[in-house]
Amino acid sequence: MTANAADFGSTALSAFARAAGLLVLAIGAALAFVFAFAAALVVGVMIAGAALTMRFWPRRRAAVATGPVVLDAHRTPEGWVVETAAKRK
Repeated sequence: MTANAADFGSTALSAFARAAGLLVLAIGAALAFVFAFAAALVVGVMIAGAALTMRFWPRRRAAVATGPVVLDAHRTPEGWVVETAAKRK
């Protein structure tokens, strides 16, 4: 065997190892992108579902307030006092 034949074999093996490593890296990156896309899709669907639920969910009614709230303020020796119409009797 000559030195050129041994050198060619190690170069070919090194090139094959580099190509295999690059292929494994590309497959891993593709899998990572697929899982990231799936996770983003799941989060997007969850946010859209929450937005739709909040849009169509009935709003809370005001507690006991049947009309507009009227405030009455007057000055006392201690300072200003604000009362609602419901408190004044």
